[in-house]
Amino acid sequence: MTVGAYLLVRLGETVAALPAAAVRRVVRGARLHPLPGGGAGILGLEEFAGEPLAVLDLAHLLGGEARTSRPPVTVIAWLGSEPRRDLVGLGVDDAIEVADLETDDFLRGQAMRNGLPVVIVDTGRLGQNVGDAPAPAAAR
Repeated sequence: MTVGAYLLVRLGETVAALPAAAVRRVVRGARLHPLPGGGAGILGLEEFAGEPLAVLDLAHLLGGEARTSRPPVTVIAWLGSEPRRDLVGLGVDDAIEVADLETDDFLRGQAMRNGLPVVIVDTGRLGQNVGDAPAPAAAR
């Protein structure tokens, strides 16, 4: 059995899990600046460590509808894999908790937590979609 730490986030009725190793920070109520012409899935820019940071709609990146309102929580995370990783903000409805998930039980990108399905987000592959047309993130 392999256990990994994941940040559980809520996207509407969906719970998703981001690898904790990819997460830098969770920010609540940050100021989001619109990015004219940014396109669906790009929520705007936020300041992080004195630099502008693109904030993307995680639900949209996972193949859902684009958000029409500002997300209450931004998860700042690394997307992609070495040598090409990008630090981005991911707009979510809530950051629930950091939990250990048994990675041996992942099946088609989902795990079970307290009897509910959890969508496992592969941040390495999700990063390949940044800047492209949004596509469902590949599962582990």
